[in-house]
Amino acid sequence: MHDEACAERVTERAVEGRLEEATRKLRLLTDGARAAGAVVHVLPASPRDVGDDGSFRYAVLGPAAVSDSGKPSALARRYLAETTGADRPRVHRNALVLAVPSRDGLEAARGSVRALLGWEDVRNQLEGRSADAVRRERLNQRLRAARQRVPDAVRQAYCIVVAVSAEGAEQAFKLPGAAGPLFLEIKNDERTRIRETPVDAEALLPEGPYDLWREDEASRLVKDLAGAFARYPHLPKMLKPAVVRETVLQGVERGLLVARLERPDASRRTWWREPVDAESSHDPALEVLLPAGAELAQLAPALLAPGALPGLWTEGGDPGSPPSQARRQGRLEDAGGVAFADLQEYFAGGFTVTIPREGYHDLFDVPRCPEDALREAVERAVRGGIVWLRNGPTSVWKEDVPYGALDERAVLQPPPEGLTPRDLVEETLPGGWSDGRTSGWTLGQALSQQRGEPVPWGLLREGIDNAVISRWLEVDEGSTTVGAERAGSLKLRRPTDAAATEPPPAPRAAQALLAPDELQDLAERLPELLSAGAGGGLRFRVGVVLDEDAPEEAREALNEVLKQVSEDLLAE
Repeated sequence: MHDEACAERVTERAVEGRLEEATRKLRLLTDGARAAGAVVHVLPASPRDVGDDGSFRYAVLGPAAVSDSGKPSALARRYLAETTGADRPRVHRNALVLAVPSRDGLEAARGSVRALLGWEDVRNQLEGRSADAVRRERLNQRLRAARQRVPDAVRQAYCIVVAVSAEGAEQAFKLPGAAGPLFLEIKNDERTRIRETPVDAEALLPEGPYDLWREDEASRLVKDLAGAFARYPHLPKMLKPAVVRETVLQGVERGLLVARLERPDASRRTWWREPVDAESSHDPALEVLLPAGAELAQLAPALLAPGALPGLWTEGGDPGSPPSQARRQGRLEDAGGVAFADLQEYFAGGFTVTIPREGYHDLFDVPRCPEDALREAVERAVRGGIVWLRNGPTSVWKEDVPYGALDERAVLQPPPEGLTPRDLVEETLPGGWSDGRTSGWTLGQALSQQRGEPVPWGLLREGIDNAVISRWLEVDEGSTTVGAERAGSLKLRRPTDAAATEPPPAPRAAQALLAPDELQDLAERLPELLSAGAGGGLRFRVGVVLDEDAPEEAREALNEVLKQVSEDLLAE
């Protein structure tokens, strides 16, 4: 009955229909693809159903695309070559991988489907007829076995991968037999050249292995660099094209590239060694340049911090440091600073820093930054407390830079040492007080004399504010914290309530002489003690006592053990 059904009643159309249904339902063909970042197409009707936007796409084609190893079918080649028609070629050919059945595998899958349909026909013939239980059970077993063979046969049929080779030609190759997820097998095969891990930003540079820049190119659009891996077959196939964009932007943060965006009003925004904001990073007009030929429209103030830029804060004579003409002419008051003249030289364009690495030297190109942008960055860095500006008697930190203070004699230094409330009181700074009173200007003069350098008003103002908040100082009535030019009008005194500055009371303590077993009981109750004393600064004062007639050897042995807990813990 089964042979007769397969030969006479199971039609080719029924076989193809059931085979298509089984293929669509078989998750082994697509498992893992979407999670890896691929856009999945199962049995698309034509190439127009497979998009061409640069996303990585994985398509499972139907029997019409059956191919042999080394001989991709004409239909499979069409998917790689065109979109809506022969006159609309596919641009992102390197971002498409096809899974197609082999000729032998397809025939085996069709045979399994035909056998299943044959057994279903036998079951239908026996419906309504009397049949013994043994024959019915045997039929059910044959049906179950036939159903189980179909998915395995379909999975085994899809063993041919069609993709663009590194040379740009359509290639078809056969995978080794396996029963696991098909896409994972395709992804792990070196012949597909699929990559899911990010590339290094240095690989995107002109001298990198991917050859993404032409010799005459001064800049590249970020979208073009990110899309290059989907367009050009000599590059690996990136599962997540967004990773390439992120790599480009990381190159900007590392200083390997400069990002530039031309605004509609003809102004420019640039980024170098700082993150590109999310909106700008997806702007199609965003481009990147090599630092050696780039000019910054803005400079991030944080880059002026000590140690942020290689070679800028390095002492003269090191391979990467600027010539420091300003230092040689004695314009720096502190060798640990950076003269504004040196800063201008550093960003004059064409400056290269040599950075020693393990066994070799790396070159770091510094882009050009115009003087007006450099001045703005310095002023913002001083105002933000990133650097301290010195120029003769002028000392500025965390405040606006006075007009004329930022010239070639100006020096950037690390932020000054902070002030504690105790640094400002009469006991510590007697020269700044008179009859229990002082002013902002007087404190500044006394501190500058004590430290041997002009103390910036921003530092003093911050110290006074903290001292007032903590009740070490008090502002006279009618007096307020003002700018440096009116520091003399800020009148201060010690608080009339001195209790706030008196030493805190001694901590309350419970004392008892504990035997070893009682000490063990105390240790067992430690969690309860910590819970009960939470927030109260709970600590333990421990002493170890031996009888006066205890042997000296025992005392020494005991102390050796106690030293392993604390050097201060000794037996009395």
